[in-house]
Amino acid sequence: MRVLVGYGESVITPPLPGIMAGYDKRKSLAKGVHDELYVKCLVFKEEEMFVLFSLDLLGVDSKFVDEVKKQIKSLENVPTEYILVCATHTHSGPSEIFWGKDNFNPEYWNFVVSQCKNSFEEAINDLKESALWYGKKEIYGIGSKRNAYSAERREEGIKCKFFEVRREKDEIAIVNFPCHLTVLDENNLYYSKDLVQGLKLELEENKIKKFVFINGAAGDISTRFYKKESTFEEAERLGRVLGKEILGERPRMKKIEINEPKWAKEIELLLKYKRNFSKEEKERKKAEILQILAQINDKRARRDLESALIVLERSDRDFSKIPEVIKRGEDFLKKIKISLWKMGDIVFVGLPFEIYYDTGLKIEKIVKEKYEKAVVLVLGYCGGYEGYIPPSENFSRISYEVIASPFEEDAEEKMLEALRKELD
Repeated sequence: MRVLVGYGESVITPPLPGIMAGYDKRKSLAKGVHDELYVKCLVFKEEEMFVLFSLDLLGVDSKFVDEVKKQIKSLENVPTEYILVCATHTHSGPSEIFWGKDNFNPEYWNFVVSQCKNSFEEAINDLKESALWYGKKEIYGIGSKRNAYSAERREEGIKCKFFEVRREKDEIAIVNFPCHLTVLDENNLYYSKDLVQGLKLELEENKIKKFVFINGAAGDISTRFYKKESTFEEAERLGRVLGKEILGERPRMKKIEINEPKWAKEIELLLKYKRNFSKEEKERKKAEILQILAQINDKRARRDLESALIVLERSDRDFSKIPEVIKRGEDFLKKIKISLWKMGDIVFVGLPFEIYYDTGLKIEKIVKEKYEKAVVLVLGYCGGYEGYIPPSENFSRISYEVIASPFEEDAEEKMLEALRKELD
């Protein structure tokens, strides 16, 4: 079936100096730009119009997402559920994008919203008849489960799914790969897409000038055990490795049709926030973490628990300042929206969380129970930035993600149950 696809991009690199996001340890301001940050926009159009944004940011909160959707709806009257706004989760981007934070910069926020609008208009003007080709591969040697302390537990491939939009005179690559973009650590003071820059360079050298990176179920996946150092050269190397793996699959990619049915919807659910730890609880957890750290010599394996210690030093969460929080008695709850797109055999699941890799596999299984032939893309950091949701079984052991998670331990199951119910 005939489908039109358009691509647009706009630079969103903030002015210098600026406050950077991603690491509590990083106190210095950004002092330069290694590679520009972008918003990328894809528009798929047949009768319906589907709009996807990917921004080189740590995250996009719900206030920002709502404003972008409002702007796009004003231009083309696209229903809001047909618009996905995602972040790549680079840890070398700006911090002042988050509404309500102490360092929030309304001028930069409005600039990025405007650039999203510009990239959308460019994509509309770029609409061309297209064919979609799909490939997938287990990727080794880039990312792994970062809190798996034994090498044996880390030796598994990470699923990468990718599309090539083939048009008469060019191609657009779409890459869905779950991984924390943290090759560059807290010592970096230059804005960067991290390893996505290396992916960009590899694709461009192979005549693919347009591409969109979409992160996935990356909550516990990072380059920690595979990066040799935290340098731009290493970020480029790992990004190029990913690019080479994808390009090597081109001869085996299969054409995929965007047939009926096509629809988009949003699932709403309420999740309960954890209460703040008491001073005594924090001290007990710190003591437990220090006891475990005393038994771990590998500095890479230590990093997860060292990060948990830093989280325990953060100020208590002020629930009254959280947008759209709901208070019920002594409890505080958050209304969450999960996005679902179905474009023929392609199903997008957009989540405003950092979910574990295994949670992503559970989501794929649930979707395939309903749509056996579906190509399922799990999009993390999409539609908001609500924090970690570890599986309930992980709450029995201390980890950075469990300590940092704002929600009760039943959050993952409630999210999966809401998805099951919608698809039944």
